[in-house]
Amino acid sequence: MIFYNCVEVMKKLIITITACIFFAANIAAQEESCVEKSIFGVQAGVIGIWGYNESKLSNTIALRSEMGFEMTNWTIGRSFYGNDDEAHIPLVLSMEPRYYFDIKRRHSEGLRTDNNSIMFLSVKINYHADRFMLSGKQPGDVQIIPTIAGRFDIGKYLDIEIGGGMGYQYTFTSIEEEKDIWAFNIVLRIGYTF
Repeated sequence: MIFYNCVEVMKKLIITITACIFFAANIAAQEESCVEKSIFGVQAGVIGIWGYNESKLSNTIALRSEMGFEMTNWTIGRSFYGNDDEAHIPLVLSMEPRYYFDIKRRHSEGLRTDNNSIMFLSVKINYHADRFMLSGKQPGDVQIIPTIAGRFDIGKYLDIEIGGGMGYQYTFTSIEEEKDIWAFNIVLRIGYTF
C-alpha cells in the first residue's frame, strides 16, 4: 500500500513538473515573440549617419527616436538639376513609430527576431534643422513619410535595414514651388547595435 502511494505521488509530481516546464516554455516563447524593450545603435547609409534608440510600446510596436546628419530631398534635387553645386548636410531629428507586423510569423518559423530584426511599417517624422549643418546652407523642412522596411541581423551586433516610402515635405523657404513637395525615404543602412 505504501509503495502504491509513492507511485501515485511520483506520477503527480512528474505531471506537475512537466506542466510547469511547459508553462515556463510557453511564457518564454511569448516573450521572445515581442519587440525588444530598448535598443541603442548607430547606422550609416548612402545619404547620412545616425544614432538611434528604439523603445517598446507594446508587443509589436516600438518608438524609434533618431538624430544624425543626412542629405535631404532639397539638397539632392537642387544638385541633380544643377541649381546648386554645394553639399548640404543638415542635422535631422526623427520620431518613428514602428509596427513590426512580421514578428509572430518569424518567431513561429524559428527565424531570428532579436534586436527587432523584422519587417515593419512606420510613419517617419523628420525635422531637418537649418541652423546645424556639416556644410552649406539650406532652409529647414519637416517630412511625414509612411515607410515599409525590414531590419535583418548580420551576426550578433551588425544589422542592415532595407526599404522605402513616399510622403509629404514642407520646406521653410520663400520659393513657392519648393514649399510643398513629395518626400522620399530610401532606407539602405548598415548599423551596429549596442
